Amino acid sequence: MALINPEHLFNQADALLRQTGRGSLRQADLRRTFSNAYYGLFHAILTAAADEAVGRRMRTHPLWTLAYRSISHQRLKSLCSDIYRANLKQKIKSCEPTGGFDVHTQTIARAVVELQDRRHAADYDPSLSFLQTDARAALQTARSAVNRLAYLKADQRRAFLYLILFEPR
Repeated sequence: MALINPEHLFNQADALLRQTGRGSLRQADLRRTFSNAYYGLFHAILTAAADEAVGRRMRTHPLWTLAYRSISHQRLKSLCSDIYRANLKQKIKSCEPTGGFDVHTQTIARAVVELQDRRHAADYDPSLSFLQTDARAALQTARSAVNRLAYLKADQRRAFLYLILFEPR
């Protein structure tokens, strides 16, 4: 199985940002950086969720792929927006960890929302121009969020990932 490695997306973005010799970077390269930053975080979350629900050792099984593919961008953004704003609906609140979502989970959630918004702007708004400093900041935000995801406390991680996978009713 050839998983999408978030670090490969980040490295590709780094390479785009390191280009020299022709003055300022092309807008296409800067826009691609925002996209890679978001998708690196997105795929890290999908992998973590499928590993949590089905098991890391099951990555070649169709059920693992089912879990991985079940997460929509819209659902992820909606949940993350609620988490970082501490504005959980009751049906979601009943599933949060004891004491609520911690600062690390809230930071990941904020990164998802901000990076998805930046990716949409970069991909779909031709009237905008982007700066190299903003692209670098987006890439750092994504890397930081992936790192935080890897080290979340078990209860935070489980609640976050299960809420992404399964919408409470």
